[in-house]
Amino acid sequence: MFSGTSIVKPCLFALALFTTLFLIGCGYAGEPKPPALGRPLKVTGLSAVERGAKVVISFSMPLETTDALPVDAHPDVELRVGTAPNPWNETEWEANSERVSVVVPEIPAPVRPVRAVRRTTPLPKPAAAPTPIAPLQAPAGATGASGSTQRPRTKAATAPSGSKRAKSTARQAKIEARIVAPVITASIDAAKFSGKLLVVGVRVRGFKGRDDGISIVQLEVLPPLPMPVNLKATDAPNAVHLQWTAAAPAFRIFRRQPADTDWVNIGESTQPSFDDAAPEWGKPWQYYVQAVRKVGDGWLESDISEPITFTPTDRFPPAVPAGLAVVSGTKTIELVWDRVADTDLAAYRIYRNGVKIADAVTNAAYSDKEVTLGSKYSYQVSAVDLAGNESRKSEPVEVTLE
Repeated sequence: MFSGTSIVKPCLFALALFTTLFLIGCGYAGEPKPPALGRPLKVTGLSAVERGAKVVISFSMPLETTDALPVDAHPDVELRVGTAPNPWNETEWEANSERVSVVVPEIPAPVRPVRAVRRTTPLPKPAAAPTPIAPLQAPAGATGASGSTQRPRTKAATAPSGSKRAKSTARQAKIEARIVAPVITASIDAAKFSGKLLVVGVRVRGFKGRDDGISIVQLEVLPPLPMPVNLKATDAPNAVHLQWTAAAPAFRIFRRQPADTDWVNIGESTQPSFDDAAPEWGKPWQYYVQAVRKVGDGWLESDISEPITFTPTDRFPPAVPAGLAVVSGTKTIELVWDRVADTDLAAYRIYRNGVKIADAVTNAAYSDKEVTLGSKYSYQVSAVDLAGNESRKSEPVEVTLE
């Protein structure tokens, strides 16, 4: 016969096991999620510009899907071009459009922030300093630059200090998933669509062949603008004077130094000439020019001119000092004049009776003490710039020391 105690114990064990298995089977957090669709977001930054004999198309690749997940490393980028049907019908346009091949760079995986982990166990105590090692003896006959023997360096194992741990944690906490979206560029011949309304569309499909829709931009293709030719640069007062040949409504001027990678748009002109007042004297600069025309919300652009390199030289003297006044004192003759406003002014020179008597005068005033009572003198002043260019002398002013 079985006792009551021998029956109860197995029953309690079976009940505990059943409860544990039930809780494990129901232990997921939240509602089950549907499978990811894998649809890359719509393309942004789509633009089409007519530049010379080409239509240049550019756009930014999406980095995420509509599920906020990273885009596949090798998505299918479909770029299509065609004329716009009248009336507009997207299905008809797409059926009659042609696909343009594009080079798609591999999309890097997103970099996720590295989060600091809070330490729950104490840091190990610093290890004891190692036993010093005896100096190495130099081989017989060997000499060093300083004549001293060398010994290997040893470093005691120490735990990182609190400040170092804090700095490391701060650096890790600042790491963000910042990836610049790749910009894809393609070009097609403009002549095929000349005089027509060109429609450009692009969509990106994920690994499942799904997409978030097509992005579209329109461009009226016109006869190309002529490329500026015969670009030349010459020295001008406080500027580099540029001149070229082309017939266009407006021009853009670009500049850089030879060591630079990027060009900078420094201005526009409605004439085939431009004065660049920014570059420093004595340094080489490169220039090119592009013809442009405003068309709707966009621009019609020509091919760029052949770049030129030019080193400007300051060959231009400052302004002539004006307002010279001469006053006779008891033993001196005092000179004052209006300050020259040139930004590269270095100093003034003083002339008495046609002979230079002072150089490197920085103030617009001078006291002549080398004079004789009863003598008559004639004074002139000139200005000198940082390049050593001297202006003409001012009109002479006469005075007699009495």
